[in-house]
Amino acid sequence: MHSNPIRVHWQDQVLVLDGTVDSIAAKRIAREAAHRRAEPAPVLDRLRVRAAEREGAGQLKDEVVNLLLGEPVFRSSSISVRRGDTLETLREVRTEWGEYRIEIEIDDGTVILSGEVLSLSHRRVAEVLAWWSRGCERVENLLHVYPPEQETDDELADGIRLVLEKDPLVASEQVIIRAHDGVVTLDGIVANEEERRLVVQDAWYVPGV
Repeated sequence: MHSNPIRVHWQDQVLVLDGTVDSIAAKRIAREAAHRRAEPAPVLDRLRVRAAEREGAGQLKDEVVNLLLGEPVFRSSSISVRRGDTLETLREVRTEWGEYRIEIEIDDGTVILSGEVLSLSHRRVAEVLAWWSRGCERVENLLHVYPPEQETDDELADGIRLVLEKDPLVASEQVIIRAHDGVVTLDGIVANEEERRLVVQDAWYVPGV
């Protein structure tokens, strides 16, 4: 709280967290601490993560779009961008299972993702790619999974493993991942302290950790 001032207040019986923190870890830990204290009341996490570079809405949008369009797991997903009441379709794909669509909206450093994806892993990867975009301060993940999937420890560990595999600065094959009730243990060997920091940070980006 000293290095990351957070405003905590009630709004219509919902506990709201406002402010800017230094890292994704601080954001996740603050939300979990608030949830434990406020339960059963819901917690609305409006915390932003201080971006190394502040980008304009157009630049941030381009970053997110390029990462999602270039991601192989989303080849069977339609991608569109919302600007106010206008929806611009960048890629349209229909499969035998129907249409999976990711809709992107940018609002003052916040990336809002909505639509439908195939699995919880797809949902998690989409959020992490948004976080990796330069200038992103907050991600609002409204993506639905269809058909619905049950959250499990193995699924969370698989999601983290998938994210680490996508980070070119991390030797993911040397990292062992275990998850239990949202608590993640990372084990293995890294080349240096910087790679260790990146592995931990990548894991914190994954929703559910």
